[in-house]
Amino acid sequence: MDKEINSVLNSLKKAIEKKEKRKIISFYEYLELVKENPQAVLRNIFQLFHDMVKTYVGEGIDEYPDDPESIGFIKYDCSKLLAEDVDNPFFADRLFANRFIRNVESLKKGSQQNRIYIFEGPHGCGKSTFMNNLLKKFEEYTETKEGQSFEITWLLDEDDKNSARKDCSEKENHKKFEVRCPSHDYPILLIPKNYRIRFLDKFFQSNEKMRSVLGNKEYEWIFKEEVCTICKSLFWSLFDKYGSLEKVLDRVYVCPYKFDRRLGEGISVFNPGDEPIKVGAMGDRRMIQEKLNSVQEKLDSILGTGNLVKYVFSRQAKTNNGIYVLMDIKSNNQDRLLELHNVISEGVHKVGEIEERINSLFLALMNPEDKRIIEEAEGVESFQERIQYIKIPYVMEPQTEIKIYRSIFGEHIDKYFLPMVLENFARVIISTRMNTNSQALSDWIKDLRKYKRYCDENGLLLRMEIYSGVIPPWLSDEDKRNFTAKHRRRVVAEGEKEGEGGFSGRESIRMFSDFFSRFSGKGNLINMDNVCDFFKKMDRERRDKIPKEFLGSLLNWYDYLVLSQVKEALYFYNKQQISEDILNFIFATNYEIGAKIKCVFTGKEFEVTKDFFKLIAEFITGEQMTDSGVMSFVQKIQQKYVEMLTQELKDPGKKDIAETELYKELFESYVKNLKEKVLHPFAKNDNFREAVKAFGTDEFKTFDTRLKDYVSYMIDNLIKKFNYTEQGAKEICLYVLDNDLIEKFS
Repeated sequence: MDKEINSVLNSLKKAIEKKEKRKIISFYEYLELVKENPQAVLRNIFQLFHDMVKTYVGEGIDEYPDDPESIGFIKYDCSKLLAEDVDNPFFADRLFANRFIRNVESLKKGSQQNRIYIFEGPHGCGKSTFMNNLLKKFEEYTETKEGQSFEITWLLDEDDKNSARKDCSEKENHKKFEVRCPSHDYPILLIPKNYRIRFLDKFFQSNEKMRSVLGNKEYEWIFKEEVCTICKSLFWSLFDKYGSLEKVLDRVYVCPYKFDRRLGEGISVFNPGDEPIKVGAMGDRRMIQEKLNSVQEKLDSILGTGNLVKYVFSRQAKTNNGIYVLMDIKSNNQDRLLELHNVISEGVHKVGEIEERINSLFLALMNPEDKRIIEEAEGVESFQERIQYIKIPYVMEPQTEIKIYRSIFGEHIDKYFLPMVLENFARVIISTRMNTNSQALSDWIKDLRKYKRYCDENGLLLRMEIYSGVIPPWLSDEDKRNFTAKHRRRVVAEGEKEGEGGFSGRESIRMFSDFFSRFSGKGNLINMDNVCDFFKKMDRERRDKIPKEFLGSLLNWYDYLVLSQVKEALYFYNKQQISEDILNFIFATNYEIGAKIKCVFTGKEFEVTKDFFKLIAEFITGEQMTDSGVMSFVQKIQQKYVEMLTQELKDPGKKDIAETELYKELFESYVKNLKEKVLHPFAKNDNFREAVKAFGTDEFKTFDTRLKDYVSYMIDNLIKKFNYTEQGAKEICLYVLDNDLIEKFS
């Protein structure tokens, strides 16, 4: 064999054997494991599932840990559980994540059995994707050391049939016959129920960790449950045969429970189109006996022909202590759900004369309209009480909706959008899934019109923020104080009832694909005009799903935010720079346009230009000025400057210009208007607009030095503070100027 091939095969052999080989241990070794780590080794399927979810999701983050009104609306990152390393990712928004984790937490509280958990959601919400990913991660978790669960297997001596009381351990070359527990029962249950409490109490009397576990309600099942009928019969038959508990336990071995969805071991998934297997009690037995007849024959041979152990079990045994799933309650799955009535209610399945104990985690998916199947069924009123519905609505959080777009169209899509525009596309989609009116919001904030710059009249944008776990900073202090735990619970509770209508997940993806292909690659980045144009021009049926006036409110909110960003980017309070501007301005008033001067106060050399006078004059006055108005203001300051010099001749002791009334007046006025009206000097300034367009080109060098400084400073801040690219920063500045947002929000 080729050396390279041999090396590769050996590497594969080691990797597979290391991961796939299940180590079989004795019952005594199993008890040692219990002693070392009782919390993990003694978990049932419900505890195991809980631990799996918490391992992948973690504890979550409370962004407001010191808020006395917090309702525990936690930020859970479900990406490792549902989105990473899967064929089709499922993205959970905050509402669903909290709902899901609450139900998972209940699995550890002792009331988890005798229930079926139905995940209910509309078409296109991703139910199947969610379930497939959940089961995949469960399989992966159970293959790790931390996620191991254990089941019983028997290794019997075939030669025992020749000697009822002979110690087979003394024999040489005796054959072993393996009998796996078809119900995957927990080894600890092999200890007879009547003796189990006393045994565990004595065995672990010096182990405080073990005693604390056994005293926990979630582990009560250890004392209540019984092992399957096959293992129970084997235990007592072998005890009667050998007359020794030690010899019985010598034949008990423990191996990791191998969950395998494809084989139906530990995880059984039924689709609506899967044909049912028509079996009654006897038919079920015949089907199994045809396949496992040799097992029964060998058991009869070893234990005698008295049929002491009936090797009979149903298909339900394959997922006992595992997970049983119905994917959509339709077609054949309707009957399967109704057939589970007794199994779920009583935890028992009858197989011929034998009662088979079933402790499975039952899960199902359902569309809302299929709920009638359960409601209209006869004689299942008590069954309805066993159902725990968990809603999976459409996504209600903009950032989660965007994750879906990125997963399908690629992470690179962000670079085609101006900041916040992609989020606003998602907000339009989500608005169609929300109820227009909110009583909880109305009871909290009496008049939303005071927030018209930030929010729509129905508060949809505000509720989206709250559903994302954010308390917006633009709320008044009074409304923040009034946002008590009571109001928070009511607002979030209303969110639980939304997301069943509007644009579905599939529609949203198709619409984004159409939108993205239409507006990307046009040279400019995708902006809000593109978003509004797209939704306004779609067909009437889809357009009517968008709440009235929402697009207009969203645009107003966006315009106000970007105006604030550009103002923030342009504003800088630099006392030295402001002082220098004023001193240069005062000195320049003594010269004609075009003069090249050196300021005696600052030592700066510059050319006196109309742009220079206009820029500083508008900062000082806070008003937009005409050319004639600027020159009139310059003349006025020049006159005051002359008066100041005249006064200085009369009072030679007053030398520092920064101590004069003229300087102080101009400085105070400059600072006062600087932030609020920082853009006013540039709003109607054509040179400013042209300088923004020319930024990054050789043409930019031709503009006034002070103007270049402002443009460079603004664009640099937009990039650093608000994550714009250089192109995006230039485009958003032009957007603010061309749409006259300064005047819009004056």
